[in-house]
Amino acid sequence: MKINKKLTLLLSLLLVVSVFLSACNSSDSSESAGSNGDEDISGTTITALLPPWTKIPDSMLDQFKEETGVTVDLQTMGWDDIHDKIVTSAAAGVSPADVTEFDWSWVGQFGAAGWFEPLDQYFDSETIDDTSTMPIFKYKDNYIAMPYSNDFRVTYLNESVFKDAGVTETPSTPEELMKAAEKIKNNGGMDYPMGIPLSATEGSATPWYLMTKAFGGELFDEDGNPQFTDKSSAGYQAMEYLISGMKENKVIDPSAVGIKDTDVISNFQNGKIAIDLAGWVGNMSLYEDDSKSSVAGNVKMKPTPGKDGDSRTFGLVEGYGIPKASKHKKAAAEFIKFLVQPEQMEKMYTDLGLMPNRQSVLEDLNDQGKLVGGDTILDVLPTVEPLFKQGTPSWYPKFSTDVATTINQIAKGSMTVDEGISHIADNVKSIQGE
Repeated sequence: MKINKKLTLLLSLLLVVSVFLSACNSSDSSESAGSNGDEDISGTTITALLPPWTKIPDSMLDQFKEETGVTVDLQTMGWDDIHDKIVTSAAAGVSPADVTEFDWSWVGQFGAAGWFEPLDQYFDSETIDDTSTMPIFKYKDNYIAMPYSNDFRVTYLNESVFKDAGVTETPSTPEELMKAAEKIKNNGGMDYPMGIPLSATEGSATPWYLMTKAFGGELFDEDGNPQFTDKSSAGYQAMEYLISGMKENKVIDPSAVGIKDTDVISNFQNGKIAIDLAGWVGNMSLYEDDSKSSVAGNVKMKPTPGKDGDSRTFGLVEGYGIPKASKHKKAAAEFIKFLVQPEQMEKMYTDLGLMPNRQSVLEDLNDQGKLVGGDTILDVLPTVEPLFKQGTPSWYPKFSTDVATTINQIAKGSMTVDEGISHIADNVKSIQGE
């Protein structure tokens, strides 16, 4: 009798354990199915961590909730702070949010760490093919972010100043642009007509990257070896072009060693310079707004002058990503899908000035007359490339910081172009080995 009681007790315990394990397996299966899109997301609350310039209107969040039953807790934070929060949270295995900002320059670092969910499974080929900047967010074989803000570099000219100086033809090569700037200076139109930042800030690296493309080259080969050390290389020529613009040609203000890219925008907007060499593509609407700009009506946006008249540029795109540690991947993916619908992208453009990444949306906005400088934007768009054809490397942030600091030192005269280029190349080898 005692044996039977013990046996009954043992069987009961086994049954409890069996039920418990079954429940755990069911929970695991449910979570797995959720990541494949099978679970009901209605009633879910997700968090979205984005920079202030993409504060999604409440009306859109309400519409998404009405359509899906998902509530979005939108949190805004500075761009650098978001990067730091992602790094510290992901390294600890914690999700900083269900949807986060994902900058083009983070692809290598975050891709190598495996912190973000591949998005290929959530988006159809039509959406991907319609998003021309999508390859910028490809790490190895997967897309790890969905572009939401389209940004690439173009050149802006103040046509009134060009005309007054007797420059009648629009420059199509870097050499022609420099000669036009000299003519403006020599004819008394403006002391320093060309604007670029040369301070030790991130934006000062961008004109060098852009002009390296414009001179027909790349910064690195497929194996990550520097391609800018030879004096005949595009990268070396680009650096000489920028520095000689200040020191020899004297068309760039020496005070540029202390200004940022945002200062260049302000200077062009207020008529203090006639050439914004590496301008943000979205600034056409700002420059043509006569309530904010003194040059409205005189601005020409054009592809950056390139070697033999062939223009090239690169994308500095921002995207939405889903951390792998998120517990609501399906709901997060549905939110991103909602945000990149044509209707929502048009609203984000008109309300927030975020230029869409989808070709069809840009064409529609242009047809409606809502895309300022639309013909040029659509003309330049096919020439937008990733800065790194092999994908943005994990060491890019350190590289870019060193480039900006070195350019500033060259501009100040603390280094020659040759010394600066050698330093950048040597530093690359150092950070690649870390």
